[in-house]
Amino acid sequence: MKILRFCALILLIFYCGINPVDARRFDQIVAYVNEDVITRWELDSVVKQKGLELQQIYRFSEREAMQKAEEERAALLDQLIRQMLLVETALTLKIEITEAEVEQYLQNFKDQYKIETEAELAQALKKEGYTLMSFREQAKRNLMADRLVMQRILPRLQIRDSDIQKFFEENRSQLPTKTDSVHLRHIFVAFKPSEADRTLALGKINTILQELEAGADFEKLAQAYADAEHRQAGIGVLNELPISEVSVLSATFRDALSGLNAGEISEPVEGNDGFYLFKVERKDEQIVAFRHLVISLKPSEEAIEAAYERADSLLQRLNQGEDFDTLARQYSDDAQTKANGGDLGIRSLSELNPDTRKIIEGLSIGSHSTPIRTTYGVHIFKIDSRAAPELSDAEKDQIRMMLRQQKFQEEWQIYTDLLKENSFIKIKSELFDSED
Repeated sequence: MKILRFCALILLIFYCGINPVDARRFDQIVAYVNEDVITRWELDSVVKQKGLELQQIYRFSEREAMQKAEEERAALLDQLIRQMLLVETALTLKIEITEAEVEQYLQNFKDQYKIETEAELAQALKKEGYTLMSFREQAKRNLMADRLVMQRILPRLQIRDSDIQKFFEENRSQLPTKTDSVHLRHIFVAFKPSEADRTLALGKINTILQELEAGADFEKLAQAYADAEHRQAGIGVLNELPISEVSVLSATFRDALSGLNAGEISEPVEGNDGFYLFKVERKDEQIVAFRHLVISLKPSEEAIEAAYERADSLLQRLNQGEDFDTLARQYSDDAQTKANGGDLGIRSLSELNPDTRKIIEGLSIGSHSTPIRTTYGVHIFKIDSRAAPELSDAEKDQIRMMLRQQKFQEEWQIYTDLLKENSFIKIKSELFDSED
C-alpha cells in the first residue's frame, strides 16, 4: 500500500521509529548509538523516502531522485542519529505526554493520509510489518521529542525588528521591487526628424486616409503600415475606455478623443513617436470605443546628433550653476512637464528601465545626471529627494518566519551536536555504501 509505505517511512525519517522485529533482528547494523542501533534496512528506507520526496515535491525524475538521495546517504544517517538521540533524551528526562495528545496525534495522522477508521489504520500498518500498539508507542515518542525541542530550542528563536531590517538591507538586490523612491525632474531633448522624414510620414498618412474614405478596414490598414514594434502592441484593435479615464491619457490621445464623435476619423496628430490617426467607433456618456494607428518618425543620425549637442549645452549650463527648474521650463521638449520645471513626481527605481535606473541609483539628492538616451530623445535627470522603501506587515512576518526557520536549524544543529558529543556513536563504514 503506497500511502502507508510513505507514512511508515515518514516516521523513520523524523524520529527513527520502531521497525519490524524480524527486519532488525536479521539486518546488518550500520551504526551503534549508545545502547541502540541503526540498521541497513532503516537507512535504505530513509534514502528511498528521500528519493520519493525529490520526485513528488521537487519534480526530479526517478533516476535523478535516487541518485541525489544516494549522494545524501551520509547526511541522512547523521539526521537519523540526531533524531534517535532526541528521542532517547526525551525518554531519559521523562517528558510527559497525555493519552489525549497521543489520540490527537493519531487522528491528525489519519486525517492527513485520509485513513477513515482505526481498523483501517491497523490493517494498513499490519501490511507494513507494524502493529497499532507499536505505532502508538512511537507516536508518543515523537511527541516527547517534539516537546523536548520546544523546551530547549524554541525559547531561543526570538527575532527582533532590527534582525528583519538587517536581513532586508543585506538582501535588497534579491528584492527588485523593493527599491528607493525618488522625486525626479528631467529636461527632455527630443529627437527631431528632418522635414524630409516628416513629409514621407505625412505622405503615408494621406494614403491611408484615402483608403479609409474608399471603405478600407481601419484595423487592417493599421497592421499593414505599422512597424514591428507597434504591430506587436496591438495597433488598430478596438479599445474601450470609460469616459472618466480619458483625462489620464497622454495629451495626444486625450485631445484627439475629446474632439471626435462616433464614426469620425481624426486629422493627422503628431506625437513623440510619429503621426497618429484615431477613429471613434462609438461614444456615449459612459464609454468611448476607438481605434488608432501610428506612422513612426524614425530619427536620423543627424537628428540624434543635434539632440545630443543641445543636451550637452544644457549640461554645461547646469554644471556652471544655472537653475535646473528654469532651464527645464525654457528648453525641455516634454510638453506635460515643461511648465512645472520638468517635475516627474515620485518614482520607484523599479519602474525605470535598467539602463536609466543604473545611472539614477548613483545620483545623490540635488545632483543631476549626464545625458541619457531613451526611445524618443535625451534626458537629463535630477533627484530632488529620496526615500528608502518600507516593508509591509505581511512582508515583515514573512521575513520573520524565514529567519525563525534558519535560526531553528542552527539551534537544532547546536543542540544535537551537544547530544552527539556526550554519546557513544560508531558507524560501520564497510556496511555503509549502497548496494546495487
